[in-house]
Amino acid sequence: MTQLHAPAVPADFEGVGYTKSRDGFPLEAVKVPVPKPGPDQVLIHVVCSSLNPLEYKLAQLNFFGRSPPVVLGFDMAGVVVAVGEGVTRFSVGDAVAAMADSNGDGGWATGGQGGYALARECFTASKPGSLSFSDAAALPLCFIAAYLGLQPNISKGDTVYIPGGGGGVGHLAVQMAARTLGAGLVVSSAGGPQSLALARASGAHQVFDYKQEDVAAEIDRLTDGRGVDLVFDATYSEKGFVETAAMVREGGTWVVLGVGPGKTTRTGETESPVDAILAERGARQVNANMLRYFSQPELMDAAAQAFFGQAMQAAMAWALDGRVTPHIGKRIDSGPAEINAELAAMAAGHGPVGKVVVNVDRERAA
Repeated sequence: MTQLHAPAVPADFEGVGYTKSRDGFPLEAVKVPVPKPGPDQVLIHVVCSSLNPLEYKLAQLNFFGRSPPVVLGFDMAGVVVAVGEGVTRFSVGDAVAAMADSNGDGGWATGGQGGYALARECFTASKPGSLSFSDAAALPLCFIAAYLGLQPNISKGDTVYIPGGGGGVGHLAVQMAARTLGAGLVVSSAGGPQSLALARASGAHQVFDYKQEDVAAEIDRLTDGRGVDLVFDATYSEKGFVETAAMVREGGTWVVLGVGPGKTTRTGETESPVDAILAERGARQVNANMLRYFSQPELMDAAAQAFFGQAMQAAMAWALDGRVTPHIGKRIDSGPAEINAELAAMAAGHGPVGKVVVNVDRERAA
């Protein structure tokens, strides 16, 4: 386990988050106290983080009903500076990667000296010494999402379709399916040269340009009309959900990231034909929904904690040996202006391919 000097912990720091209970975007700088770890928690001095759609969605909707200010930045790589009661695997000075609870605070901070955030022990893993803080911080939330969707549902030799193979979750899911979980054929799709190139580089055996090609017809051709064994759809698109549900073979599995069909706006439900499409095929629908583990605490039982701990350890091990590595499309400083600009681009669908890394502690991130 890599040991580093742990900085002295201040009483407070200037975080970056939302200060209004609704429509809290753009984010602002706000002074907040450094939290103290409770049982089974570690306090991390955050060196690097990365951006996820969850951050701007929480700022816009505050769907956990938090009382602002709420600091964002759930992906973390940094140094443990305090541990709570019951923590056995980590000590002060350990270099780690972690994911903060999405109904808690994150670690974005201004000033370039690092931020502070809590993570549960099960969502924390030792950072290998040869893995950079940047790469480690680009993994947690997206890796766990892909692992949650694929690991329990994929079988050796499966034909798998993963739309959005150039996305933050998508490019990790493609690597995971092709290089670690034993898929026989991994098919992906993307729009634009960079996204297509990333999906191919991630190990997809076939990649289609959804802007130029009829993906459903191509999958029909590849599978001799049978359909794929497994779809993992992390696109958050109702139109896309309908299309990919129709690509699943009879008795296959359709995995969706998040709350699922008919609920993509979170402000209201719409009628979706996905259930009927899957029922007609006798196919199974699985919702890989990370947020429910924080909105329904009873779900975070011993089995769930063991699963997430396994996911975080796999993220570090597979990144270390090059099987599942994040593509960093851009690096930014941890200031409100820089973060707001990139989150706005992400929300509009204009962000860079792969992940955007946030340098929170400039000196250690370099």
